[in-house]
Amino acid sequence: MEKPTSWEKILEHLKSRVDERDFDTWFRGTRQKGETTDAVFVLISSPLFIDYIPREYGDQIAEAARLAGLGAREIRFVLEGRDDARAVVSPARPQPNRSRVGDLNPAYTFEHFVIGKPNQLAHAAALHVADQTSHRYNPLFICGPTGVGKTHLMQAIGHRRLSRRPGERVLYVYSETFVKEVVTGIRFNRMDQVRQRLLNADVLLFDDVQFLAGKATTEDELFQTFNALYSIGSQIVFTSDVLPRDIPGLTDRMKSRFEGGLVVDIQQPDFETKVAILRHKAEIARVELDDDTAYYLSGKIKTHVRELESYFNRVVLVSSMRGEPITRDLAEEALRGILPDDSSKTSPAEILKAVAAHYGLKPAELRARTKREKIVFPRQVAMYVLKEAIGLSLPEIGRLFGDKHHTTALHSIKKISARREEDPDFDREVAVLVAQFR
Repeated sequence: MEKPTSWEKILEHLKSRVDERDFDTWFRGTRQKGETTDAVFVLISSPLFIDYIPREYGDQIAEAARLAGLGAREIRFVLEGRDDARAVVSPARPQPNRSRVGDLNPAYTFEHFVIGKPNQLAHAAALHVADQTSHRYNPLFICGPTGVGKTHLMQAIGHRRLSRRPGERVLYVYSETFVKEVVTGIRFNRMDQVRQRLLNADVLLFDDVQFLAGKATTEDELFQTFNALYSIGSQIVFTSDVLPRDIPGLTDRMKSRFEGGLVVDIQQPDFETKVAILRHKAEIARVELDDDTAYYLSGKIKTHVRELESYFNRVVLVSSMRGEPITRDLAEEALRGILPDDSSKTSPAEILKAVAAHYGLKPAELRARTKREKIVFPRQVAMYVLKEAIGLSLPEIGRLFGDKHHTTALHSIKKISARREEDPDFDREVAVLVAQFR
């Protein structure tokens, strides 16, 4: 078997530190060109890679290089067809403005956290914990499904505390890593070292605590640590996929500790938040993203933020490799065959619910036989969205609203269409509603 190159060794370690889709997008096609005693030269296929990879993944690459046993050798990126290395990652020194503090991801700051309705409360609570010295929210327990930003928010607390109180000891602990530490500590009689590391923390950030359920020894260690840290006023933050009371197999005494401060949840991002996230990502990547493409991606990608960002990265990559601007057509082509199956057609009831909520109404009010302007105008918008988003016929639209004649539906649609042309703000408002269901 052929001996793996130094870059291949780095990639093996990098796989566990980078999201799978991001790894496929940015690293799958890279290969080693050569190496010296001082550097490993890696071929890059696109100019976009030259700036993007070291900026976004420099710390992970540096750590992977250390784990691969490459010492202080630099990783130098070379664009295919050129001989000069235009970007460098050095394991011997942190990347400019991207240095890690402990195990905190340098990208996980409040400045890079996009706020929307689903995460407003959690963001406000995290900001309070990061800025205040009071312990009203201790512990802070952040829960929500995978990929909605729990770890980002937790680590943002750590970054902010360190920036404002450089002497503080901030410790980020991932639950599965803690389990392994406890197992190793017991096996080799090193539990005192494991305990002391946690007890030295002024701020303990404990991620994905639900994985401790059913592991009695590890849970007991956390319980004792929690009591000790809490008694001396250290701030503790937990994240979990579910509420404390819903963690199966967790002891009542542990649940009571989790619920003793403040429990906040983060929901899946709504359409507007996803659009805001994409625009933020576009700014970071220094690419243009028009409304049509942002609305298309936000409507099509209905899962978590991490997946949204990964698919957007793929679109950016295809745009760069082709030398073409990002458009909806390019995004559709870049994601053809890999987007989640959305073959189940949106129901009219879903659209009525969304439009009604947008105007502070109930779906039944849109269907009511009334000529009040408060109802009539949102009803016309609903008719327009039903036609534009899922192509419902005029007779079908009429039947949804108390068997109104199809000419009534046609009149409503024409009226909304005309107003869109006259009012740019209203045009964007309706475009957002339509894009959610296309």
